[in-house]
Amino acid sequence: HLQSTPAIMAACLLRAVMLLAASASALNLPMAGRPASAVAVANRAAACSPAMSATASAETEAPPSFVQTEMRGAAMKLHTRDQSPREGQQPAQTPVKAWEPQREDYLQFLVDSRHVFAAFEAIVARTERLAPFRDSGLERAASLSEDVAWFEAEYGLPPPDVAPPGRDYAAEVERMCAEGEWERFVCHFYNFYFAHTAGGQMIGKSMSDKLLGGRTLHFYQWQGDVKADLLPRLRGRIDAMAAAWDREQKDACLAETAASFKGGGSLLSHIRGPR
Repeated sequence: HLQSTPAIMAACLLRAVMLLAASASALNLPMAGRPASAVAVANRAAACSPAMSATASAETEAPPSFVQTEMRGAAMKLHTRDQSPREGQQPAQTPVKAWEPQREDYLQFLVDSRHVFAAFEAIVARTERLAPFRDSGLERAASLSEDVAWFEAEYGLPPPDVAPPGRDYAAEVERMCAEGEWERFVCHFYNFYFAHTAGGQMIGKSMSDKLLGGRTLHFYQWQGDVKADLLPRLRGRIDAMAAAWDREQKDACLAETAASFKGGGSLLSHIRGPR
């Protein structure tokens, strides 16, 4: 073609050079000076065509992560400046260190959290399309049951009933499942689990220091490296699912970000600020 790009022309030249070198080698034909192997010739030709190398590299690159680009971008718009000084876009709120809950308040938070995590985990366990999210290592309901039992044994505080924040959010998650709104579900699922591994750990440390004599609850312990292994693996599974979504489905997931923050954040009403 008369208007071939330099990369295509270089590719044709490279192929011709490799065929020539291979033919000469096969026929034992003499070549001027020290004969060059086909590989060496190919390497020199490729070095002469950066455009061709860049084109080939671009063709093999993996698509960008939906979780780490679009979902993260939507979430960062809702972070406060104290949560993320560089990227947060919302006004700063009362810092966690200024919260002054009682042990009963913290126990209520744990009970509500267990109820919501149990709802997510039950849905994933019974829904085949969500099978890739099973056994992620991020499950928290069982760990929370251990902590709730410890509160009663240590402080004589029996577990309270689930309060409206936990009950209402779990019911909303169940409704999404019943109506097949899987893109919305994925947004809530990921943001709820991720929040616990990020700001949730800071909250846990503060509550531990204030109320539990420095004890680290099972809620904040994982089998494996949560940041290096468990979260990246879950992100990969969500990315694999989202790769089959069209633009409308992806937008439906992203549009649910604010609601996921509201639902998960409602549980913090039990421990945020003095009573």
